[in-house]
Amino acid sequence: MGARIAESLSGRLAGITATTKRTAISVRGRKQLDVNFSTPEQGLALGISLKSVHTRDVGGAERYTHNMKRNEEELRIESSGYHKRQPYAVMVAVLFLPFDSCSDGKRGHPSSFGSWVRHLRPYTGRAEPTDGHDIFEKTYIGLYQPDASDLRFFDVEADPPKNGEPQRDGDLLASDGRAQRLLTYDEFLNTVYHIYLRRNAAEFRWAEGGEDPLTIDEIDGGESDDDT
Repeated sequence: MGARIAESLSGRLAGITATTKRTAISVRGRKQLDVNFSTPEQGLALGISLKSVHTRDVGGAERYTHNMKRNEEELRIESSGYHKRQPYAVMVAVLFLPFDSCSDGKRGHPSSFGSWVRHLRPYTGRAEPTDGHDIFEKTYIGLYQPDASDLRFFDVEADPPKNGEPQRDGDLLASDGRAQRLLTYDEFLNTVYHIYLRRNAAEFRWAEGGEDPLTIDEIDGGESDDDT
């Protein structure tokens, strides 16, 4: 999945090297990172960390909530290590769960999916480089079918159903700008790309329509390729 995301985003991030070699410089030296977009000038520009719970807990509650604390702590350690050294880096976390995790709530309790959203919510939404180091800019739950027939992404800042799958249709964004339905793979990539652009003040749209993001050289005050 890391290789697929790196390949899918690399064409949009001109001048940025994408790698899944899983190492990037943090405050405590080189650490593992599933997807690493870097430049010599910026260092780590965009990092994506992937976690997963693929099977139900056997012999216990038979839910997808085992290793919840360990995964959360690993994510916070990663985010803190990179942000302390490179506070402008955009860090995105994705936890993969099967769609089955949306419907295992019993006797009024939330599903495993809903429990994960509730658990990870406090550690996402880092809007400024001065915000907490152990908070991710964005965190998503990647819901998938084991037969690879479907893959969708849920923004943990959105409100999940207590039980059942989130809605698939409707407007992408609510009035507060949060995603209010499941994202397709392409919508997920587009959202991550624009988070990176906003952090680097690179978003730009013409009144006639169409995006024309600023390049790294233009952001740094270099010459534009446009002679006009």
